[in-house]
Amino acid sequence: MLSHTTIITIVLLVLQVIEARNIPVAYSRSTTIEHTTTPIKATREAIDYIPTSSNVLTLRHTRSTPGGGKKYRSAAHIFGHIPTTNHSSTLISLLQGGEFATDIKLGTQTFEAIVDTGSSDTWVVQSSFTCLRIATGQPWPASNCGFGPTYTIDSSFTPILDVNFNISYGSGQFLTGVFGREDVTLAGIEINQQIAVVDQAGWQGDNSTSGLIGLAYPAITDQYAGTDPTVDNTDLAPQIPYCPIFQTMVEQGLVSDLFSLAILRNVDGPAGYLALGGVPPLDFEQNFTSTPILITHIPQYPIGYDFYTINTQGIYLDGIMVSGSGDDVQYIVDSGTTLAYLPPLITSAINAAFNPPAIFSFWYGIYIVNCNATAPPVSIKIGGVMLNINPADMIFVAGTDLFGQKLCASGVTTGGQGPYILGDTFLKNVVAVFDIGAGMMRFAGRAYYESNNLGGGLR
Repeated sequence: MLSHTTIITIVLLVLQVIEARNIPVAYSRSTTIEHTTTPIKATREAIDYIPTSSNVLTLRHTRSTPGGGKKYRSAAHIFGHIPTTNHSSTLISLLQGGEFATDIKLGTQTFEAIVDTGSSDTWVVQSSFTCLRIATGQPWPASNCGFGPTYTIDSSFTPILDVNFNISYGSGQFLTGVFGREDVTLAGIEINQQIAVVDQAGWQGDNSTSGLIGLAYPAITDQYAGTDPTVDNTDLAPQIPYCPIFQTMVEQGLVSDLFSLAILRNVDGPAGYLALGGVPPLDFEQNFTSTPILITHIPQYPIGYDFYTINTQGIYLDGIMVSGSGDDVQYIVDSGTTLAYLPPLITSAINAAFNPPAIFSFWYGIYIVNCNATAPPVSIKIGGVMLNINPADMIFVAGTDLFGQKLCASGVTTGGQGPYILGDTFLKNVVAVFDIGAGMMRFAGRAYYESNNLGGGLR
């Protein structure tokens, strides 16, 4: 789960060597995950028709002001890959692509927060937080962390004692803080919810967003026993999973047990929609294909449901299945990741099919392609249905090179040894339903649509 600053910033972050830090650091999830073929346990049958939600959030691209940085919060960065409803929120796309944000109300205070299907905590930065250098852990001015408005703890917040919040990312960014219960309003739904309040941060924000809304499962929440972050995720301070915000809404009977996501590629206007309890108000055919959500196992975390992980039945290049892309490859579906991170041999085959071919850049850590290249026809087979990727999503403007020239990247890159991720390259072409109750991911292909966005920023 970026701003329009140049690719040079991306390079510096990718190549940055994270030094030893004299700060509390949680177990980093930049590690191997073990997949099983066990599907999530369904609590009901899948329904044939999903109503339009009245709880819809409009998504926005987060827009960086001068000095804003890049927010490596996606599943891709967690794992170190980078050297219509009544309850809907509009997602705002980042300028030239990036992370998606929406409004959330905490008590009487309203903030812009990142929407992320690849993590589970809902957190906000507090007014008295300490900003720390990522490389050394030394304090420096709060403005360098690039947060938007900060949260003031008041009488509506009830602290949760003897636990702490602690997460670090594969990119080196980190957060620590406290937990409490707060009155939260999201997409018109009001609940009293456990949230994390950040008091220390090594962060590179966009000067706009103040926190994050995690929509994944309890297994990857980042609550630990005790108040000493230096011993988190050990026998002295084990992880204590808790109920994330959407699951709380479902358990209280406030919304149906599914949500959906539709990401648009427009720069102007909504970047998409997050619809709680139904589908967003878009014109599309509900010809859904379905596949089970799988259990994964992250070492040092409980075995269970964490990310939205699925099997595909193959990735097709010009109508022919790419070798090695069959049923035994699992993918995380993640709104916070820009690219599709695929197995190396599949990635190589697709990028070689561009005209002219895309070339992997060890300097940038992505495949660079001529901005006027012709992208190959790529499809992903899920549940027996071919879902096509629009060529417009296979090439995006990644920034500028060292000489100030426009730099374009392929929408597909290598995921190394995994985990593999279907990010926005794929999600811009479907309405994705995260059907928790049925234990299924459901996708409806969308007809190709016009867009004023030819660019993107890496997440």
